[in-house]
Amino acid sequence: MHQLKLEHTVRVAADARAIAKGMAWTEGEVNLADAVGLCHDIARFPQFKKYNSFSDVDTVDHGDLGFQTLEAENLLDGLNDEPCALILHSVQYHNKKELPRILSAREEKHLRLIRDADRIDIFFICWDSIRSGLIHENPELAIGVKFDGPPTEVVLDQFDRGEAIHYKNLKTMADRFVLQLSWMHDLSYDASKRLVRERSILEKFIDVLPVKTDRMMACFEATEAFLAVA
Repeated sequence: MHQLKLEHTVRVAADARAIAKGMAWTEGEVNLADAVGLCHDIARFPQFKKYNSFSDVDTVDHGDLGFQTLEAENLLDGLNDEPCALILHSVQYHNKKELPRILSAREEKHLRLIRDADRIDIFFICWDSIRSGLIHENPELAIGVKFDGPPTEVVLDQFDRGEAIHYKNLKTMADRFVLQLSWMHDLSYDASKRLVRERSILEKFIDVLPVKTDRMMACFEATEAFLAVA
């Protein structure tokens, strides 16, 4: 699981850099996006060491712990005040359900980017863990839901209304796929949406779906239409 998180971190940093470049950001902003990607999940290592789990619900918020870890280990020493503050802010809030109400333009810019890059790689992890069978060897990857079974009505209804889907409502792997489709509707940058299309993530999701229902496929169709406008 530590190796999985290490590989996730490297991919997220690369995707953060690619998205920033795709949006024609300056070289300094691209490098900062890369740094945020490298730091965003630093808490996963002390979290797993202490609790033997990556479940924030059962342990600690890994965004908050990441902020604390970066400061306690002095890992950002030598950086100027502004980029240091932006990294700390992005790490702390990258995993929150909603963006903070008060944000500077640069805070929002980098926070939205790391949320996009993180989610794009979570899409990959979900697909790859099912395709490879890893999800059955490491139950934590399933985040406590049943592998089989149709999506629940409450999750589908939340998706249709464009609401945030709560983890507590996830009962099956199909629910988790609907959750991740809802994340695609929350992607902030056109470059992020293009990555989803270029990597055929929707098609890959459909290939490994344990269950397919008409309402669930309608969620895929709505997501495909949303991504096509980028």
